Amino acid sequence: MTLHPSVRDPARSPNATPVPAPVFAADIGGSWVRMRDGGQQAPAERLPSPSRLRHPDRPVHQLRAEMLQLLSDRVPAGARAVLSFGAAIDHLTGSVYGSAPLWGDESAPYDLAADLRRRRPDVTWQLVNDVTAALLDFAATHARPGTRRVAYLTVSSGIGLRIADLERTRIPVDSGGLQGEVGHLPVPLSEPGAEVLAGLPCECGATDHLASVASGPGMVRAALRLGLADAGRLPEWLPGALAAGDPGARRLLELCAAPVAHLLRTLWCLDPHLDLVGVGGGVVEGLGGHYAAEIRRRLATATSYADRGRDADWLDDRLVFCEPGRVDPLRGVLGIGEWLPGITP
Repeated sequence: MTLHPSVRDPARSPNATPVPAPVFAADIGGSWVRMRDGGQQAPAERLPSPSRLRHPDRPVHQLRAEMLQLLSDRVPAGARAVLSFGAAIDHLTGSVYGSAPLWGDESAPYDLAADLRRRRPDVTWQLVNDVTAALLDFAATHARPGTRRVAYLTVSSGIGLRIADLERTRIPVDSGGLQGEVGHLPVPLSEPGAEVLAGLPCECGATDHLASVASGPGMVRAALRLGLADAGRLPEWLPGALAAGDPGARRLLELCAAPVAHLLRTLWCLDPHLDLVGVGGGVVEGLGGHYAAEIRRRLATATSYADRGRDADWLDDRLVFCEPGRVDPLRGVLGIGEWLPGITP
């Protein structure tokens, strides 16, 4: 239909207020894909993830094609799609380095962002790691006036860390677009008796990584190495066994929490302006107060003049153990827009 010149179309008027693009958010993990269409208050939908974790028999190229189809089919026309992705990501390009829960030990980089743009060029795609999205949510809800830098560490099926500079709205990355892939650092097995855990595999295919012993699957491997009879049902058995004072459960927690406490100790040694650290993820949530108490006990212990131990008040002010639902990447990724210009090398 052609409008008469005297009848103005408000959508085409130069003075018309632009209609904002619809916002689509997704949090993609090895078990579930959670999606929200319409902003923070819209209901979230949860679907099984097309992943190696759920479909170990399917080749990687098929799993990736299914993920592309799922996201492309769900996002509205002309939307801004913000994705929290459970993988090591080049935050500068959107290329995915790897994700054991999604694609097993496949290590060839995959330009997911480019494939999404080709599939749906009408959509503006913004892609970040799920730990980055969780960090933004944690910072939004826990940072106080004067907080300079804030970190979020997840201890779950994998282990990852992100640090943000709140004063400059910046999340620094290296030239490969990475920051905080600490789960794949060599683990310091300096705890007395920890040598029994030497050689445990990591999901990435290497051995003796932090995730080899301290992640959820790592703790199962450690329990098997220690000969614990209940290793096969560790998530169900361990909390009750710790509450009952079981010596095997206690030893397992000590060995698996030690490298995480060492990581936190190192962070504060290197960055005295790191004013707030959140620790969350499935292991932390599942073990609750037992895990928090063990980490705090270790951080309170002096190890040298450079690490004189942290008292309870100091830790209360700077360290938060996040309960279930307290940190949500799907909520956090909606705020990525203001941070994107500050994700820089």
